[in-house]
Amino acid sequence: MATLGLDEDELKSVEHMVARLAQLSSSIQSLKKDILASNPLPHPSSFQASAQILQQNLRSVLESLNDNADLFTRMAIHPSTNYPGRTQENILTQLLRKKLEPDVEELVLKGRETARLATPEGIASLQGIWNELRTWTHDRIAAYVREEAGDVYTREEREAGVENVRTGLARALDEDSDSNDEDDNDGDDGEEQGQDAEAPRGPELETLLWFAARGTFDVPVNIEYERKDGALRKGLEGINLPPLPPPEPAPPSRPSF
Repeated sequence: MATLGLDEDELKSVEHMVARLAQLSSSIQSLKKDILASNPLPHPSSFQASAQILQQNLRSVLESLNDNADLFTRMAIHPSTNYPGRTQENILTQLLRKKLEPDVEELVLKGRETARLATPEGIASLQGIWNELRTWTHDRIAAYVREEAGDVYTREEREAGVENVRTGLARALDEDSDSNDEDDNDGDDGEEQGQDAEAPRGPELETLLWFAARGTFDVPVNIEYERKDGALRKGLEGINLPPLPPPEPAPPSRPSF
């Protein structure tokens, strides 16, 4: 590459910048090699050391760019007349290209956006988004409590038709609350009227669960039943066990002589 138009100090600045970039590229390749060669990933302390090295190299490159911003702005790179352009066309294209590669350009845009968000204006913008999201969340929760919390069906089920919803129950879920309250009151009156006559019922739920877990109906005394009245079915009470078969008669004994 021709160096016409650059004095000795400017040429040293360019060489210094190239050395910084080479050091940064070497650090990146070393970290990439460690990640690909390690299974599992390297120790976190190794990642931290590599991150510190990369941070120092990036800081050095940025300082060099800021110090020589005027030089790099007005400097134009062009090949000399004796450069083998036909045999080294790939390298020449990379050196003379004026636009970044698509993947590199995407990373640069992400980095600039991250840097913009780190400014006071960016933080204020993020705070505005968070405030708007928080307000929307509060309004949505309030609307759910007022309109949807008491509904036994979801909005999608309502739109698709509640008759197509399989609940596994023998009654409809959209019954009026008043009728439910009346049924509850009627049930309470029936219980009060039938307190004197004991209704037949099966074993307690705790007994069945204990049998399913342990294979026995003898529930320990330290386990409390849900019912607190005195008509508890404990042990084998309320369980319809089949009667035991009668014992087979013993064969007649032979007389001894």
